[in-house]
Amino acid sequence: MKRSIPRILLTSVLVFTFSASALSGQEIRLQRNGACTQLMVGDSPFIILGGELANSSASSPRYMDGRDSWRKMHEAGLNTVLAPVYWELIEPQEGLFDFSSVDYLLSSARENGLHLVLLWFGTWKNSMSCYVPGWMKTQFGKRFTLAEDSSGNTPEILSAFDSRALEADKKAFSALMRHLRETDSDRKTVLMVQVENEIGMLGSAREHGKEVEKAWKKEGKGNDPYEEEKFQAKYYARYAEAVAAAGKKEYDIPMFVNAALNSRGRKPGEYPSAGPLSHLMDIWKSEAPSIDMMCPDIYDPGFPDWISRYHTPTNPLFIPEIRQEKENGARVFYALGKHSALGFSPFSIDNGTLPIEKAYRLLGGYLPQIARAQAEGRIYGVLCDMNSPENVISIGDVTFTCRHDGTLSWSPVAGDPENWGEGAFLIIDEGDGQFLFMGTGCVATMSPKDGKGHIGILSIEELSPDGKNLRRLNGDEDHQGRHLRIPAGEFQAQRLKIYRY
Repeated sequence: MKRSIPRILLTSVLVFTFSASALSGQEIRLQRNGACTQLMVGDSPFIILGGELANSSASSPRYMDGRDSWRKMHEAGLNTVLAPVYWELIEPQEGLFDFSSVDYLLSSARENGLHLVLLWFGTWKNSMSCYVPGWMKTQFGKRFTLAEDSSGNTPEILSAFDSRALEADKKAFSALMRHLRETDSDRKTVLMVQVENEIGMLGSAREHGKEVEKAWKKEGKGNDPYEEEKFQAKYYARYAEAVAAAGKKEYDIPMFVNAALNSRGRKPGEYPSAGPLSHLMDIWKSEAPSIDMMCPDIYDPGFPDWISRYHTPTNPLFIPEIRQEKENGARVFYALGKHSALGFSPFSIDNGTLPIEKAYRLLGGYLPQIARAQAEGRIYGVLCDMNSPENVISIGDVTFTCRHDGTLSWSPVAGDPENWGEGAFLIIDEGDGQFLFMGTGCVATMSPKDGKGHIGILSIEELSPDGKNLRRLNGDEDHQGRHLRIPAGEFQAQRLKIYRY
């Protein structure tokens, strides 16, 4: 069948491999490849199938090893662990650094064939300054300045206007990045670093206080919480920029910031305000050029909308943190297919069961193919649930109508729409009437885009995680040639060949 979507050819030296042993001495960077931006390790794009540790897990090797966390994460299909680095642990005394906790992360990840994304719990963690060293905390209100809210309260939040705190953070972060360059630049265990964590002002849209008011009088635009938030965002972004730029002078790898989202119709001052939120992206991009990405931490409904806000021509999508729940098994397919995401990472991955394990185990064998399709613009994603049970997309001259598995009367979940959950397809156009479908809980029918004639199923092959044919699906599995289906609760890859008649 004739294809109407042109392929974007990549340079012949682009090798799609994900072997950690092949990464020695190669540069890590974000790079525009054809249709999308990708995380590159040397000449190879890397897609992160990740998970973030619970906040305190990385503080104790005994805790991690006692629960056999590293082995379990590897066996669950992860290729990358997002792990905090705690300022209070690496600089227990001012100017004296102890990187034993970082070295433990490096050695444990390597031993288990995993990469790392490090999260700098520095000046701010979920707005608060709870991870700064004790020698700083005892000087709050003296040497170091706390932010003041509109009521005159001073929560344990260091001020973005405090140059002394900024210099201390820069020195510590620079020391961390220098240590990574000295111990990991040849191994490339660490792929990216997050600068601070969920920056945001609590209790008011911006800081107050004598020094802040001077700046506000020069730059402010009246008593408007939205303008106050923009003002505060500029200074948060400048602070993060200074920290990131100092770190990149020591070791230049991709860096990002993450946001606690401003959901549920709240106004500035009613949520962690002025952080790297989607409606403040222009300010953050302008004031923090050393920050490569702004990323969402997702704990609220509306997953498709949230990630669309963070996927822009200047901001590739990476999801560093999302509530650990069963729907993530579908969402990762959608994020990789629809938005060419760099990666996906449920929170507290070391605790309890791993609902995303089946999805990761399947995806792991197809990452090179997915990366190629992302770069060449041949990849698509659909997400279906009770509120949006049907999605229609056109690929070349074929229209695919994708529905949630629960819309089929014989599906086990058909009679219980409140518990449908989410279903998703990742679709790759392989050319010549052949398509790779991956996902869970969806069914697809095909028709000609021009409305002329019919589209039939020539064959459907179920594939193993390593891409080999498992079985030819016909009869009940494709409803006697009527559709392609991956039932709810199952995770499969199927190769579809079609014909026109």
